[in-house]
Amino acid sequence: MSRISFFKLLFFVLFVTYLVVASLIAFFTVKIVGIPIGKKMFTKIVLSIVAFIPVYALVAYAVSKILTRDISKIANHIKNVPFSQDVPKSFIEEVDRLSEVIRFQTQRIGSLIEAQRLTLYRLAHDLRTPLTNLRNVLQAIKDRVIPPEDTETYLEKLLKEIDKIETLLEEALQGLKKVSRKSRAQRVMLKAFLEDLTDLWNLRLSDRDVKVILECKEELSLNVSPIDLEEIVNNLIENAVKHSNTRTVKVRVSVKDRQVLVEVEDEGGNVKGADLMKAYEKGSLGLYIVRELVWRNGGDFKIESREKSTTAVVSFPLI
Repeated sequence: MSRISFFKLLFFVLFVTYLVVASLIAFFTVKIVGIPIGKKMFTKIVLSIVAFIPVYALVAYAVSKILTRDISKIANHIKNVPFSQDVPKSFIEEVDRLSEVIRFQTQRIGSLIEAQRLTLYRLAHDLRTPLTNLRNVLQAIKDRVIPPEDTETYLEKLLKEIDKIETLLEEALQGLKKVSRKSRAQRVMLKAFLEDLTDLWNLRLSDRDVKVILECKEELSLNVSPIDLEEIVNNLIENAVKHSNTRTVKVRVSVKDRQVLVEVEDEGGNVKGADLMKAYEKGSLGLYIVRELVWRNGGDFKIESREKSTTAVVSFPLI
């Protein structure tokens, strides 16, 4: 199937439109209005239309070039600078909307690549120690450095190292499955949903003197996947507990600018909060999963770091 560029198509449409409009004006002038016209006058009208063809062709060319210029810029930008969020803006609303979509998708692609790099780095780093232990013990057994009566003890240690390797691989696979799985959105009553989650977390943290407090004054609903939402909140609470010395984790729900905000705030202090912010910027696997699940459900995610706290903010459209 042959293709034509948008520029050529737009130029052709504008040019043909001129010819059609000019011809219709001449026709209605003669037939409808009833202005008498002779052969000379008809010739003059035709010549006038023909004479303006180069002028209008130039105008059509200029307009087409202006309208397609931004599209060409976006195409060249994507081709030459992949995964950059600095996509050119346009004064044409539809083209600018396209730029926003491309900017958002390039951000996701960049995050995906960073998460894959992080996962591979983490696996390589964490697997190095158990694999080295396996090699050293097996080599010692082969060289008869380990006495036969101690062989069974060392084999038990090797089995534990193999268990570590299996655990690391399973964690990585589970993280990837959470992002790649399909999910179905449905109406979720947010207050009751979060009450159940925070109750479970308080039971889990009862021996650590850490309290999860829910602040949700009104009943709101979201159109999201319940499985994804549970994973999002659990990850954020776990990150707050893990990366700070907080005694309180607040899960706060509010509405702002037609957006439902779910905030998870720790009170651990600036140093630990900065660590969490740094982990987010570097694309930690847990927070990468949060971002992907939030985006997949039509929401947005950001981290706000203050002097004595760090707040993870998830926002979804109000329904």
